[in-house]
Amino acid sequence: MNPSTTSGFLVGFQALTHLELWAAQFDSVSQLVQLVCSKPLLQILGFDDIAWADPSFEIPNNPSQFVPGALRSLRLSNCYKRDILDWLVSHDSLPPIHHIQLGSVYPEDTQSIGHFLQRLGPELFTLQLEFSSLDAGGDAEEFCAHVDLAHNPALQAIRLDKFIHYSQYQFSSAVAWIPELISQTRSLKEVSFGVAIRDVEELHPQEDPIDWDALDNLFCDPQFPDLRALRFWISGNVELDAVARVVTRSLPRSSQRRMLRFYRGTPRLFDWI
Repeated sequence: MNPSTTSGFLVGFQALTHLELWAAQFDSVSQLVQLVCSKPLLQILGFDDIAWADPSFEIPNNPSQFVPGALRSLRLSNCYKRDILDWLVSHDSLPPIHHIQLGSVYPEDTQSIGHFLQRLGPELFTLQLEFSSLDAGGDAEEFCAHVDLAHNPALQAIRLDKFIHYSQYQFSSAVAWIPELISQTRSLKEVSFGVAIRDVEELHPQEDPIDWDALDNLFCDPQFPDLRALRFWISGNVELDAVARVVTRSLPRSSQRRMLRFYRGTPRLFDWI
């Protein structure tokens, strides 16, 4: 952002409670932090396709410029998540952020994500993310290595985008990392999955086959006494009813417990709250 635009944003919109920034370039993360801190009533904050050249930041001396205490929801997509999260945890106290959308996670961000979620502890209610690399050392493995959701005992809902994503990228993240991640927390009430396919046969891919039996056993495990809903959000050129029939056959125990729900579309985190 140029200086005049930044200056205008800093002094204006003081009563703003919902801020989403798209496709913006900042000189440094400090410049972005200054903008966020200038909105004391901010409750919902989202970044998408945001970049900066200098990751260093300085904590403002002015107490009024600290992170907004009313912040409840945070979305970080296509940006340097570690810079934002490291800035947030640099404060003695965090605002009670209940809802977080991380978009695609990358190995270099996972340590900062793990530290941040640990600091949030029981404040976290909903978490949305997606994996794009399931190879050794990829984002899924690194995420599970650095993130322990046992630190978030109030976590009620997880949304996993690109759970099955054959319509474009030809891969499924429905492998061992998903049960490992989900099994870390006992308080879940619902789990949502993003499914993008062109044909129902892609629910049973020959390469990297989905272990539906393991998932079914996991969802029906007594360690999840409050789990009530498995929500499948379907996109791609395929009939919703056809997907529902195949998934129902693949998860018979979950189906018997009437846990399965099917929807069309790809909702964002802010649609939940």
